[in-house]
Formats: sequence, C-alpha cells, structure tokens
Amino acid sequence: MEKMINTKTEGSTFTKKIGQTVYIVRYHFNEDAKETMQEKINRMLVTEASRQAVNKV
Repeated sequence: MEKMINTKTEGSTFTKKIGQTVYIVRYHFNEDAKETMQEKINRMLVTEASRQAVNKV
C-alpha cells in the first residue's frame, strides 16, 4: 500500500502505538486564538485545582 502524505498536515501529526494498533493523530490550532497553549494549560490546571479544593470542603 502506498502511503499518501498531505504536506499541509504532515507537520501536525504524530503516531501512537497502543498494543498492536498504531494510531495517526492529527492536531490543529486556531490561528486567531487569544491565549497561547501554555496559558490555556495553566488556566485549565488552576480551574481543576479550584474544583478539587471545593469538593474537599
């Protein structure tokens, strides 16, 4: 089987093998995003930590 690669998405893919299955993962980002990926991760961590603190009270 010939492997066809879309050069537009080639840089935004990776493969992950789980057991005997190989998955090809494609990802994309919004070019007009108002926050960086690092800012988004930090915001999500703070939100999750706040939820955990509320649930323990």
